[in-house]
Order: sequence, then C-alpha cells, then structure tokens
Amino acid sequence: MEKMQGYDEAQALTGEFETLEPGGYICVIKKAKEETSSTGKKMLVIAFDIAEGEHAGFYQRRFDDLVKTNPDTKWGGVYRQMLEGEKAAGFLKGMMTSLEASNPNFKWNWDESKLVGLKFGGLFGKEEYENQVTGERKMTTKIRFIRTVEAVKSGKFEIPNDKMLPTRGEAFDSFATTSSDDDLPF
Repeated sequence: MEKMQGYDEAQALTGEFETLEPGGYICVIKKAKEETSSTGKKMLVIAFDIAEGEHAGFYQRRFDDLVKTNPDTKWGGVYRQMLEGEKAAGFLKGMMTSLEASNPNFKWNWDESKLVGLKFGGLFGKEEYENQVTGERKMTTKIRFIRTVEAVKSGKFEIPNDKMLPTRGEAFDSFATTSSDDDLPF
C-alpha cells in the first residue's frame, strides 16, 4: 500500500467523543445578545461553556474538534430565553435573579453585554431530536434551566425529565418545519 497524501497531518478520527450526562453543571457566559426567533419573537441568546469540574471547557473542546472538519460549525452551548409571551417577564426575572445570586457584584441593568463572564448553575436534561440525514430519532443532553451556582453545588435541584419529540404524524410534521433557530451565529 502506498502512503496516503496528508496522512501525517490528518487528525485521528476514532469515533470517540466526550458527552454530558443529565445533571447540574457550573457554567460561564461567553456571549449574550438579543436576537429574533424564526417566528419573529425577541429572545435573549446566551452562549456558555461548562466552567468547573471534569467537563470544564466542554463546549470549547467540542467546537475546536468539529471546526477542523467543518468550518461552518456553530457553538454548541446555547440557551435561549424568550422575551415575548405571557410568562416571558417572569422567566427572565427568574434567570436574572439566579445570575445576581450567583455573582455578588452583578445587578441586572438591561445591558446584555454585562452578562459575559457571569457564572450560573445549569440544569441539563435529555432531549430527543431527529437526525436530518437518516431521520433516526436520537437523544442528546441540553441545558434546560438556569439556576444559582449554590443550588447546583449543594445538589438542591431535580434533573429535568426527558423532552421527547411529538409522535410522528400531522403535529410532528408541522413542528419539524416551523421550529428551527439553526441560523444563529453561535
């Protein structure tokens, strides 16, 4: 066999990758900005990473690995907080209360750029998704709620229940075609 061109420079792809289990993690905000959802509603979008523990830097490592083979890779650690709707103000206030309690020198002043560098307790749970290529349903772990750092460190939280896709059929088809925010820059 003749040596392949680029073999020495190639990254070894073994199929192994780090995963997150459902639970609580201490996280840090990397970027925050107001965006518009695909349905035209305002939302606060937060890019974050795991800040402490054995998975510290999880999303940075994942991004660095994936961008080597796909330069269009997007940042994986993203939390979206809707800013419109019946309960939006209460959910935003809950998130800001958790950030203020977790970061003693922080007081929310409606400037999302001031969120960068703040820590929070992230509650992660399993979510079902459909593979866009094969149509196969799989599970992934995603952030579901923002709590205080203290709540996560003390273990005073419940792991969120699994979030499943709707049953295939008419409701599933309309859900699949109208709920994508994949065009976010991170």
